[in-house]
Amino acid sequence: MLAGSEYLKLGYVSRYHAKDSARHVVLGTQQFKPNEFASQINLSMENAWGILRCVIDICRKLDEGKYLILKDPNKQVIRVYSLPDGTFSSDEEEEEEEDEEDEEEEDEEV
Repeated sequence: MLAGSEYLKLGYVSRYHAKDSARHVVLGTQQFKPNEFASQINLSMENAWGILRCVIDICRKLDEGKYLILKDPNKQVIRVYSLPDGTFSSDEEEEEEEDEEDEEEEDEEV
């Protein structure tokens, strides 16, 4: 649909211990074809595009920066949080290093 993917995979995850926020266990997974999943949950594509348009309009009004968009699990609310500079920068640096390593490996194979 939006991404053109053939399958949508859902994973169910829980904390290993209730007080340990770092360790998790996968409870199970499910795989769906996007169109079949959309019909199962009675998704209206017109409504989905309208929601996406609304989120984009909200984001365009924000100042330049990093933001986190989070759906409140208990309410029909989407919250937008402003993140300080450098948030997730260690993750981005790790990804860049991994990409560079992958490129080096590809160069060595050729």
